[in-house]
Parts: sequence; structure tokens; C-alpha cells
Amino acid sequence: MAHGGRFIVIEGGEGAGKSRLAAALGVRLGTGARDLVLTREPGGTPLGEQIRSLVLRDYAVGDHLAELLLFEAARAHHVATVIRPALERDAIVLCDRFAASSVAYQGTGVGSDEMSSSARTPSRPPD
Repeated sequence: MAHGGRFIVIEGGEGAGKSRLAAALGVRLGTGARDLVLTREPGGTPLGEQIRSLVLRDYAVGDHLAELLLFEAARAHHVATVIRPALERDAIVLCDRFAASSVAYQGTGVGSDEMSSSARTPSRPPD
């Protein structure tokens, strides 16, 4: 994918301070000449937020592979509607979690074959 923007991802466990760091970094980066897009996963779009709400409810899905595929669908939509367009217009995209979180969280519940097939989501690795 041709792009001129920057894709910055903050990963980490629960309570590690990702959201706080993203907000502080966003303030710092927002003073530059480039457009800044702050986003998160799961979420980042209205569809992604609905999927996040569904999956994060206790036992709402109940199947690790189904949960992984829902998150991957949300990510594909997020990339297509938020991340890729922002990068194409030379913006800085600052994302609270991305693909590494899927490996860490959903990868423990599904086998490596399922995780490797989910890696086909059309996305760009972070800078």
C-alpha cells in the first residue's frame, strides 16, 4: 500500500497505561503540521465499537475462534475506513492496540493455524 503517513501503535497488557500514553503522545504529535488520527482496537469505528461491546461482555460469544474472527472483521473494516484513508492523506495514525493484541489475547484460545489464517487481514504493519 502506498502511503506517506505514519502508523504508530501502542501495545501492552491491561492497566499498562496505553490509553494514557496515547493521549499524551497525541497531544504532543497534534502540535505538528500533519493531521493526527487517534483510534483504538477493538473499536475505532461505529461497527468496531459494536463488535467490541458484544465480545467484551462476559461469555457473549463463548467460542475463541468466533471471537477472533469478529475482531478480525472489525480490524478489516477499521483499516479500510479509518487507517488506510488517513495514511493515504499523509496523516499520523496513533492506535491504542492492533494486531499484536490479537495474538496475545485471542492466540491463547485458538490454535496457531487459526491465528495464521487471521493474519491475512489487509492491514499495514506499524511504523
